[in-house]
Amino acid sequence: MRPLAAMLALLAAQETAPHAPEPGPRAALAGVAGFQTVSKLDFGPRQNRLTAVYVFPDRVRWHFESYGAKRSEHQYFYRSGERVSELASGAPSRVLEGQEHDAVLLQMELRRATLFWPEGFEWKEEPDGAGLTRSAPAWADSCCRKASLGTLVATLADGRPRRIEARDARGRTLEALEIRAWQERGGRAWPRTLALEAESANALETVEAIETRVHFLDLSFVPPDQRSLAPLAPGPAVTARDVVAMTYAVHELPVDVDWDTAIARARDWIAAAGPELRSRGLGVDPVPTFELSQDARPRACYVRLLAAVAPAPQGFESHAERAGLFIAVADLGAVDASLVARVLQATPGGATPGIPYLRVHPKPYPIELVLPLEPAD
Repeated sequence: MRPLAAMLALLAAQETAPHAPEPGPRAALAGVAGFQTVSKLDFGPRQNRLTAVYVFPDRVRWHFESYGAKRSEHQYFYRSGERVSELASGAPSRVLEGQEHDAVLLQMELRRATLFWPEGFEWKEEPDGAGLTRSAPAWADSCCRKASLGTLVATLADGRPRRIEARDARGRTLEALEIRAWQERGGRAWPRTLALEAESANALETVEAIETRVHFLDLSFVPPDQRSLAPLAPGPAVTARDVVAMTYAVHELPVDVDWDTAIARARDWIAAAGPELRSRGLGVDPVPTFELSQDARPRACYVRLLAAVAPAPQGFESHAERAGLFIAVADLGAVDASLVARVLQATPGGATPGIPYLRVHPKPYPIELVLPLEPAD
């Protein structure tokens, strides 16, 4: 075989190498690695927030929570390749199987097709659709396009989809999204207002935020209680959890400041930030939060908003939800360099540790050492 032919054959073999049920190689669409959207879902008597993350071709996470409530139940759905899991507040995660697995995957593909039209699907004109209907197969293995889930059917208007239906393998419409308004972001058209039609409920959806510069670890698409940590010697428990999205201002602390002084200053900064932010409808998190050095000393105070906002107010910065590690301790006396070293050592493969920080909750709640995890690249 000629060298060029051999190289092409090798590349072809790599492209079609089986990987299911694990996720396939990441692959950008139209120069975009993936996206995150934040939407308000209005069901009439209640409103939910949906944060949806897609990394092409087959990594997805959905996070549902109450819209605007100080306290909320949370529900997550995760897709990692063909594996789909659900995690609800107060319960262990569960892996979805059978019809339930297929239905959630099909709903995820419907949203991907609607938000990122027309990329990623093999759309074909329907012969009886007067040129205004397109259909595309949906696959359980979106990377290699295998294991049929059903069909997506799009009805067009002015060259764009007006409505897309997700039909299961029996041809039954499981869910539909009707696009009522569009918006331009980064030179691309995105849906702004949608009507969700499902068997269980209907809702009006408003897409409030869109981000295409996404950086998510593969473990972010698996429930925290299914994530593997680096092995550790016996000691305080390290747990995998997601670090909530946060908007915060950084206040530097003097070198070698003691904890009593650091906490007093944090409370002063939190109190000072309150009135001006409340005038804009924003609340301040009352829990003192500190960036830590590796020797477990407070280096800076984070004055956090109660909920992340975009864009961040002047003087603040925002971080999207990230994977993280947590250690809970009873009091500040347990926070030392060995504890920071322990959470750093638990960093799983494929991730790099971010900057650790400490949340000093009032008793009887434990103090939390938090380590955000970042992509290794």
